[in-house]
Amino acid sequence: MKAPRCVFGFLLLFACWPSVRWYGARMLDGADEPWGVLALGAALVFAALGRGQAVSPRRYLLAAVLLLVPLLLGGVTTPLIQGLFVVLALAALWVDRRAWLGHTGLFVLALPLISSLQFYGGFPLRWAIGKLSVAVLNLFGLGVESQGTVMLWRGEAIVIDAPCSGVQMLWGSAFLACLMICIQKPGWRGALLVLQVASASAFAGNVLRNVLLFFVESGLWRLGKWAHDGIGLAVFALVLAGIVWVGGRLERRVELDRSLGPPFRFRWAPLALAGVLVLSGLSRMETANALPEGPVVRADIVDTLREELFREGWYALPMEDQAAAYARGFPGSIELFGKDERRLVVRVINRATRRYHLAADCYRAIGYTTEPMPIFKAVDGAMWGRVLVVRGGERLEVRERVVSLDGQSWTDPSSWFWSALLGRSEGPWIGYAETVPMSPASGF
Repeated sequence: MKAPRCVFGFLLLFACWPSVRWYGARMLDGADEPWGVLALGAALVFAALGRGQAVSPRRYLLAAVLLLVPLLLGGVTTPLIQGLFVVLALAALWVDRRAWLGHTGLFVLALPLISSLQFYGGFPLRWAIGKLSVAVLNLFGLGVESQGTVMLWRGEAIVIDAPCSGVQMLWGSAFLACLMICIQKPGWRGALLVLQVASASAFAGNVLRNVLLFFVESGLWRLGKWAHDGIGLAVFALVLAGIVWVGGRLERRVELDRSLGPPFRFRWAPLALAGVLVLSGLSRMETANALPEGPVVRADIVDTLREELFREGWYALPMEDQAAAYARGFPGSIELFGKDERRLVVRVINRATRRYHLAADCYRAIGYTTEPMPIFKAVDGAMWGRVLVVRGGERLEVRERVVSLDGQSWTDPSSWFWSALLGRSEGPWIGYAETVPMSPASGF
């Protein structure tokens, strides 16, 4: 049975409409980096360039199996995982067989991954980068110590903050590697080599960036404010140049799609895919919301916390409708306070949860642009993560931290989440997000 794969592709998107709707909402809500649109555009361009290729029936069978997975998992998965299987099924039909590994990678990178990667992978990556950075620095006899995501030197604490996790560098490296594979078509061995070089160079580049930034943040190098961003961009450019150099020297090979089998086998596979599409459409499969979360702990500190804030001069403010709706689904409580022109969002959290995220995500969702700022150290020694948010002529500094009842503190949700999930801190936890207006001429 000969079936046009473009027709099956559009039928697949129609049958998986809940995932398509979720994808559109995530791309438009501003809470994540919109880089996935770039990967999606590239994936569709290469799909159009390879549209004249014959499609083995085994591709239809592979797409059917991939779509069955979210149906069988049902409500125990997440919208992102469901979306992953949908794009993999779409890739099974549309990828260029001469560059299937890179082309499939572009479809995967089209998903809104960065926010989730930053949350779940940000802390482990910063921990590993910190250990390696300290090892490199100690080769120069500096005597630096590592404590989680903090480097200790001569009584000073230099924090590897959330933007230094390298997630964005890793995404950019993977995108360029997939692009090079689709252009060069080096065969699966060459494609695998490019992806390995991309991942290894992104990780090594991030270690190099943090080593160089140590000299800046510690004051060993007296450079201007440009140094932090300038060093990051220079190292990123070096990583990308290495990927292009390796990818450009791979021998172009046009391989047969052997993994998909000879065309006379599995002639019934398009019918199997059609059946799965009908099943997906009739099931009205909704995207699930199951996320890895820790056990619920007591959260009877709200009244005490509120009284302390009142004594400090804060006063309660009503939340907007959108924020109030978010608070109703939050595992704990959320309240808003004001003092002068400052605003303070206090979240009492009763379990390790993905629903506690950076305040910067909320600001991006309502139209602000965000820019990371160095860690802020208060007079009492408390460390706060910081971000600059801008919309029109309005400039706000947002400071954020999480504290636990046993005295621990974190400057970002990722490091807090893993500590809470693994039982290394005692809940409930209190998340503070303080917004301070900045004058248009002020800098950092």
